[in-house]
Amino acid sequence: MQTALGLSVPPPRVRALEDGTESARVGESYQTPPCRKKRYTRFRIVNARITPALRLMSKSEQLPVDAATFEEWNRAPYPLRVRGGVQHYAWGNTDVIPELLGQANPKHEPFAELWLGAHPDLPAHATIGSGEIALNRLMGAAGPVLLGERAFERFDGAFPFLMKILSATKPLSIQAHPNTEQAESGFARDNHSGLDLDDPKRSYKDDKHKPELISALEDFYALRGFRPLDEVDRTVHDIPELSDLVADRTLTHDGMVKLYVKLMQLPQLEVNRRLIPLMQRLRTANENRKFGKADPEYWAIRADDEFSRDDVKDRGLFSVFLLNLVRLRPGQAMYLPAGEPHSYLEGTGVEIMANSNNVLRGGLTPKRVDVEELLSVLTFKCGKPTVLELESDRGSDTRTRYLTPALEFELSRVQLNSGESDAAGGTRGVQLGIVLDGKLTLNSRGGSNLDLERGQSFLIPYGIPYLMSARETATIFVGSGPG
Repeated sequence: MQTALGLSVPPPRVRALEDGTESARVGESYQTPPCRKKRYTRFRIVNARITPALRLMSKSEQLPVDAATFEEWNRAPYPLRVRGGVQHYAWGNTDVIPELLGQANPKHEPFAELWLGAHPDLPAHATIGSGEIALNRLMGAAGPVLLGERAFERFDGAFPFLMKILSATKPLSIQAHPNTEQAESGFARDNHSGLDLDDPKRSYKDDKHKPELISALEDFYALRGFRPLDEVDRTVHDIPELSDLVADRTLTHDGMVKLYVKLMQLPQLEVNRRLIPLMQRLRTANENRKFGKADPEYWAIRADDEFSRDDVKDRGLFSVFLLNLVRLRPGQAMYLPAGEPHSYLEGTGVEIMANSNNVLRGGLTPKRVDVEELLSVLTFKCGKPTVLELESDRGSDTRTRYLTPALEFELSRVQLNSGESDAAGGTRGVQLGIVLDGKLTLNSRGGSNLDLERGQSFLIPYGIPYLMSARETATIFVGSGPG
């Protein structure tokens, strides 16, 4: 039997993998697909029949979605309230995201990222009626409704983007992301090696590229891309611990590439031999004249404090001197294409990216470091980074956006004074939004409305017109997929 969405309806006694694929009937053998976690969830029967919503329930939902309510939404979709998930990485700020969500944090646990999306590592949950469903499971049940038929086909049935609130008090890893071809090849290679998706020896978590955009909500510091060649030349010649590695009097681009590759591939004893005296010299200089956040030396000392252990220096420190140091003011952003080395150093921002978790790291992290794979994806472009400013969104007085070459996403900011409204939707693709300040009411067709306030999130299916009306001054960030 087929549902209206083309999904097979199994008999009541089935069990399911977490990604929604069904096993054989209970009592029959089932071979777990490669790289799938062997965890099962029994269906909870509501209204006596199996529906797409029921097949796609997970244990993390608070209540199952009622079948009749889901079918009604599926016939005439409307905006949904969404609850994101939090990643507690060690570099995270302990205050910003808890305050945004109105949560206590008595143990001062790091709240590094709030995820809003359908990525299986940490999907958001959408409320339909009185129940919840994980967004990746809702995609499996009603993907064409959420994305629109064209986008659903274009992205092979996957949600196109992942949106985050990121808040860092410590430097993140020196990292880059692969392009699509590299991701597909690397993912297949890791699969062929028999590595589970959560195996720490894996370099590729999926087969997708990961272009991304970060928009600063406060002063935001980062390393991004190789500095202009003349700056790299001066820097290397001015650092005695590095200058002997440069054969030419004037550094060429090929020479810069060879230098970086050599630094990243040095044996650990040689890394220590160069970085121990360099960092000792910087610490002495810092005692006489305090370095500030505009100085690479400041971040080198902070990263050394955080990641070097027992006289084992972290090779990621080399990158601090060779990459551009960027300061984003609130409202400014930067776009990171494939192959661009970077590290977020400190600050809070709204991040949006293609729906991937592929990160290749070269240092400044306790996580897996894969220098060879990182070097294989770098583009080694030199120059000053481009800082993006918000631009008017299709002539709107209340909505601005960042223009990037990304096909999967667009990020907009809506600012409303009390009593003002912003109308959108219609021809736009699927949208995820979060209220960063204020209170508003979101109205859509059929009289559906959501009352939203600071820290709350929402989802707008493809093609649904909606109106946001501020009950007090409000700021909203909205991520959109293509229509």
